Amino acid sequence: MLASDLSNPEFVGARNPDHGLFVEFYWHEPVDAWASKEQSQQQQKKVVVKLAKQIYCRTMVPGDKQTIWEEPCRPHHQQRFPREWMAWQIAEGIIGGEGEIPGWKLSEWPELTEDQVRELMYLRFQTVEQVAGANDKQIQGMGMGGLALREKAKAALKNRMGAETVAALEAKDKEMAELKANMAAMQEQMQALLAAQGGKRETIKLKGEA
Repeated sequence: MLASDLSNPEFVGARNPDHGLFVEFYWHEPVDAWASKEQSQQQQKKVVVKLAKQIYCRTMVPGDKQTIWEEPCRPHHQQRFPREWMAWQIAEGIIGGEGEIPGWKLSEWPELTEDQVRELMYLRFQTVEQVAGANDKQIQGMGMGGLALREKAKAALKNRMGAETVAALEAKDKEMAELKANMAAMQEQMQALLAAQGGKRETIKLKGEA
C-alpha cells in the first residue's frame, strides 16, 4: 500500500500543491474604509481615501474565480512562493538586475525563451558569459538541459566574438581607407599650391629680365 503523505518520501508522485496555484505579487493602494467614510460624511459625497502603496500577494486556483485570495505581502508569502517573489523583485528592479554585471544580457540572447530567462535569473545568472562559465554544480541546478545550454552559450559567445572581430576589422579598414583618401587629397592640394607659387616666381623673373 502506497503512503499518501506528501512529507513521506515513499509517496509515489509526491508534489507540492502550491505548484498548481497561480501566484502574483503586485503594487496596490488599499482603500482606507474608516477615513473614506468619515470624509464622505464631512463632504456630503462619496470620497475614497487610499493608503500608501504597498506590495500585495494574489493567489488562486487556475480557472476557479471563487478561490482568489488577495492580501498584503508578508514574510510567509515570500517564503512560500520564493520563485514568484524573486521574479517580481527582478522585474521591478528591486534586486540585482542585468545591468549590474557587464556582458551579454540573457534577455538579448535569441536562444532563450522568456521562461528560460526568468528561470536563469532566479538562479542568479544574468549574462550569457555566466552560463558559459558555469561549473558542474551550477549546471545541475539548471536541470536536465543545463549541460546543453552551457555548450550553446560557449558556441554563441565564440560566434559573437568572431562577428565582433570581423566588424572591428572592417571598421579599421574603413578608417584607414578614409585616412589614405584624406592624405591623397591633401597632397594634391599641396602640389597645386606649389605649382601655383612656382608659376608666380617664373612670372616675376621674366618681368625682371625685361
